[in-house]
Amino acid sequence: MRHLNYAFVLIFIAICALGVNFAFRIKIMKAWRAFLYTDAIILLVYGVWDLWAVGRKSWGFDDAQILGFKLFGDLPIEEVLFFILVPLVTIISYKTLLRLTGWGSEKVER
Repeated sequence: MRHLNYAFVLIFIAICALGVNFAFRIKIMKAWRAFLYTDAIILLVYGVWDLWAVGRKSWGFDDAQILGFKLFGDLPIEEVLFFILVPLVTIISYKTLLRLTGWGSEKVER
């Protein structure tokens, strides 16, 4: 069961993000195209960095705590999903804070 640790953390984060998205009516999927473009850049930059660091043995992943499916050679599938979920949760958190505080809704006087 230990091999599911990273996956369980990601599932918990995803459930929380979906809950916040629906509870505050964020409608994150309205901007899905912009999110995909932005996240593709994030995946590219941090994926290459992660592969480089794992290749140099600067860090690694405990095989006992991951599913064992690896992409691009050395990256566990959970790590790739992490790079998708974290930006999504960041955007949902930001939009939720805007909604809760009302920031950005007032007109700027010139």
